[in-house]
Amino acid sequence: MLKAAINANVEAADGSEALRAARRLRDDLAERKAREAKALKRQRQKEARKVGEGGFGRVYRCDALPSLPRVACGFAVKTALVGVGAKGLAELQSEVRTLSAACHPSLLPLLGVCLAPARACLVYPLCRGGSLEDRIYRTPAALQRLRMLGFETPPPLLSSAARLRVLRDAASALHYLHTLSPMILHRDVSAGNILLDERGNGFLADVGLARAAEATAGQVSHLSTQRIFGKPGYIDPIVLNDGQASQLTDGFALGITLLVSLTGRGALGLLNACDGALEEPDTAEAIAAADAGWSAAQAEELVRLVVGLAYERKRKRMPLAEALLRLEALVEADVATATSPPHVAGVAVAEAGGNARQCDLCWSAPRSVRFACGHALYCETCAPRVMERDTNCPACRQPALPIAAVGAHVAAQTTANRSP
Repeated sequence: MLKAAINANVEAADGSEALRAARRLRDDLAERKAREAKALKRQRQKEARKVGEGGFGRVYRCDALPSLPRVACGFAVKTALVGVGAKGLAELQSEVRTLSAACHPSLLPLLGVCLAPARACLVYPLCRGGSLEDRIYRTPAALQRLRMLGFETPPPLLSSAARLRVLRDAASALHYLHTLSPMILHRDVSAGNILLDERGNGFLADVGLARAAEATAGQVSHLSTQRIFGKPGYIDPIVLNDGQASQLTDGFALGITLLVSLTGRGALGLLNACDGALEEPDTAEAIAAADAGWSAAQAEELVRLVVGLAYERKRKRMPLAEALLRLEALVEADVATATSPPHVAGVAVAEAGGNARQCDLCWSAPRSVRFACGHALYCETCAPRVMERDTNCPACRQPALPIAAVGAHVAAQTTANRSP
């Protein structure tokens, strides 16, 4: 209506000054509409790049940044939410301090930082595999986040072997933070804060709530807090009741993460829902996610770890170092099982494909490449992609090159021996 009126005024204007004024008004309107359309387009493009959002900021993917060398995986840029002000900026500054004091292969590295109040952001490598949470159970929000990372179709749910390795990686990074001096407490461990790269490696992320613990003579190092941090379902009752975070409360959150990974269910109310299996770990297979391929022995051991890490009385809880060793043993046992064919009367069945385990990356072809360390995890198509990013075996962290063997026979070999 307004545009029609302006055009009518232009046509009806008698004097040249009135004509110029009417034309200026029309041009101003057109320019304003063009600016609004351009701003809307920029906002839509920005939203299309958003891969996550938390209480203190949004995370956007970016293929290149002029101030940083290009990386194959791209960048994840974490920005402070508009309106959070000093609170959001303090959170980012805490994350910078924590990551500046820490360096571990399974701790998501900080690549760049800008702490200008108006443009505060942190830059990380983009973990294109998504979060552990999004890869073990389907929700509309999870599918949307995975689409934003480039998955045109939903990726397969992680296998038990892949889940174990990711859990081992995250536990290793958490244990590392606890061994620093002063000890660093994460305070927000969850399946959503464990990220995967394209080759399935796990990274502990989102350390914005991490703080250095206070050393107390003769007691577990702790951090007193008047605010409750963490995600619902992962928060230790000790923190709720006593207001003290410690390595044991981080361990509690890790225990819940183990249970979430085993069951493929959300954390809220999960301990109560699984109380029968927690009381009788030898029945744990009944609560294990069927589509992950858990064995009865794996399910039982994971439940025993959950019980140890999340025990009601903190004095009886399992140290994180012990839980890490037992997770590493589970990973090694799974690899050994994957490379050993079934036996009949003590004789190995050697036919290729008779008991072939699927590639841990694509999950659609048999494992057919054996690394120098002896582990066989990937098919011939996926193994080169893995080696482009890292030449260490994701199972044992030992050098994977030179390749020891390639072919269908690899899946049916009896051991993970190191000889070609």
